[in-house]
Amino acid sequence: MQSADHGWTSVLVVGPAVAGLLLLVVFTVVEARFANQPMMPLRLFRIRGVAVGNLMLLLFGGITIAMWYFTSLFLQNVLGYSALGAGLGQTPAAVMFVVIARWAAALLPRTGVRPLVLAGSVCFLAGFGWLAQAHAGSGYVTSVLGPTLLIAVGIGLTFPTLMAAATADVPERDAGIIGGLANTASQIGGSVGLAVLATVADARAATEAGGSSPAAALAAGYDLVFLVAAGLGLAIAVVGLLLPRHRRG
Repeated sequence: MQSADHGWTSVLVVGPAVAGLLLLVVFTVVEARFANQPMMPLRLFRIRGVAVGNLMLLLFGGITIAMWYFTSLFLQNVLGYSALGAGLGQTPAAVMFVVIARWAAALLPRTGVRPLVLAGSVCFLAGFGWLAQAHAGSGYVTSVLGPTLLIAVGIGLTFPTLMAAATADVPERDAGIIGGLANTASQIGGSVGLAVLATVADARAATEAGGSSPAAALAAGYDLVFLVAAGLGLAIAVVGLLLPRHRRG
């Protein structure tokens, strides 16, 4: 995929994301003002865990897009991997995520949410900061495998933790609604994150295109995406401080 293709990618993802946000605003207004029996009672956002947890899941969605989607693009468009090779290159991180997520889910009742969120955010900062140093001449093991394993640890620590935070302290009658809301928040975060990050990558690649090779220009765009993702990890840590210190999964 060349820089022009990246431009089309930005157009294709930004339009639906903006339309989705507008529809979300309309839905919220209708639920708040006109619905006698709203599908999504806004009163539930008065529960701190619901509001804070879903905000963190929105940010988390952008992190997962940066990890799985843009790392795959880096492997293919910068390092020259095939689609199959890129998938295999991400397999160790996928395995790491599964292992850590199972461990975090078992650990959560003893530690509570905040320590695991903060530990995951440290992994995001370190992993994406490391990944942002990759360039067209980088090797897979030192520039991609190492940081993606670290990021996968962060994802494994935070995903079950954020789901627990977003669904805790909810009345039993509303458990189904809140569970659906938590999943939707992560998906919306991913969609908006894809739109924003694709635009960021395309703009940076276009800026670098004049004085660099196509691969180097694309690498610069992806590196900026990874730095933005590190910032999202920091934002999750800051928002996580709003959760009660005593919260357990």
